[in-house]
Amino acid sequence: MESAEAVQRAGHSSIAYHLATLALEELGKRELLAVEGIASRAPIPPAWPRKYAADHVKKLFWCFFGGNFLAERLTAGGLAEIENLARRIHDTRLAGLYVDRTEDGLSIPSEAVTSADADKLIGLARIRLEMAAAQMVRDNIPDDEIDQQAWFLRMAEDPERRRQILSAGSLEKLAELKDVKAWGRWLRDLFEKAESDALAAATAELDRSRNHLPEDRTKDKWRIRVRILTPSHSIRQKALNAWNERVQWIKLTAAKKDELLIDIILGDHVPVDALWYFAWGLSRHFVVALNIATMGYWWWHLPEQVDQYYEKLEDLDAGQELAIQRVPSLKIDWGGSRTLTEADLARVATCLNALSGPKMRGPESPINFYIGGLTFLALNDVHWQCEIQALGNFMRCLRDLMLEHGDLQAEEGLKSPFLSFLDSIFADTDDRPHLATLCDHFDSDNWAGATVTLKDVSFFKFFCDTYFMQNVAGLMRADPEPAGET
Repeated sequence: MESAEAVQRAGHSSIAYHLATLALEELGKRELLAVEGIASRAPIPPAWPRKYAADHVKKLFWCFFGGNFLAERLTAGGLAEIENLARRIHDTRLAGLYVDRTEDGLSIPSEAVTSADADKLIGLARIRLEMAAAQMVRDNIPDDEIDQQAWFLRMAEDPERRRQILSAGSLEKLAELKDVKAWGRWLRDLFEKAESDALAAATAELDRSRNHLPEDRTKDKWRIRVRILTPSHSIRQKALNAWNERVQWIKLTAAKKDELLIDIILGDHVPVDALWYFAWGLSRHFVVALNIATMGYWWWHLPEQVDQYYEKLEDLDAGQELAIQRVPSLKIDWGGSRTLTEADLARVATCLNALSGPKMRGPESPINFYIGGLTFLALNDVHWQCEIQALGNFMRCLRDLMLEHGDLQAEEGLKSPFLSFLDSIFADTDDRPHLATLCDHFDSDNWAGATVTLKDVSFFKFFCDTYFMQNVAGLMRADPEPAGET
């Protein structure tokens, strides 16, 4: 603080602003050290106080938040204001330290901070410092207070609990009580009651599931939501609304143009101890039907690092930043971003109904191998290329579908029946010799020397989709176009 005031008198406002910011950061670190001291008493101390102590903006935030440098009424908006203030102070400090090029030309540090700005921040830091100096340090803290503080820190480390702590209702209670300790005790009582109520509800549900379960559905009981991503389609709510009007137990919502929310609604005849697996199986079957009916790709997660694994690459001799990428990228071109239509969803319904048959269930069912192919596609990136595993699963799915439908005999390999099927949908395709070679590798269960690309994987997914729709679901799709490879 003394250095900031001296430099300001010398007329160097940008440097004075930086020094005042450092003073505020140290005051914020003081708060975090106090939090870390309390946290260290826990069996497993949280890591965030030490992590925050190395972050400029976090230290500024805790300077004001931890120091109770606020009006009596703390609100969610007030927390956002503190975050914005911390970020604004840090950004102004950087502008006063470093030359930069902006849309308006060069940004000169000495011109980035006015004398009035520096005076204002120095005054703010002086008040905050005096507040800290006035705080009394206690040599002895009661055990119950230490326990309460340690509990609060454990709750704050959990994202869901932290959201509840900083909710509007919680902060309104703090403003009403005007006592942080009383607020902490109120929160603890609230959380413990919620846990007790949840335990009682779980116990009652277990008793219902084991002793009073109806044989048939009498009412809606459960709703589980899953989020599915797609690189192949664009989602519009209008088409989903038509589905939602007709189907009662699966509701669809467009979260983003490439994200689909699926709500599965189950009845009271489903016991709680079977809920996880039952909903999991239903959601997987629906996603499979979505993949087959649209001939696209839909899954819970998508590979991210498909052509680059690093954040930054620099040529130290030339002083330049470079970029190198894997070519080709491990990314399938699904034929452009197609819009999910009502017709697509009508096929989804038909495929979903076809998947309910007994031959489509179990660990050795064709669809289980189809799911395996989808899973390997989601895992395929620069860290683990698993094209062969994905391809093998789709080929096994196609073989078993043909076996179930009678187009392939148990002792027969995939090659001959597959080529007949290929000729029926793509006559004289240039890829025929290569696809035949892949069948040889599959039939011999020997992939040594095989050349497998994502194009091959997407082709065999397409063949599975086409065969299923034609021969299992009884659907026809005109002029099919398999996905290519970028």
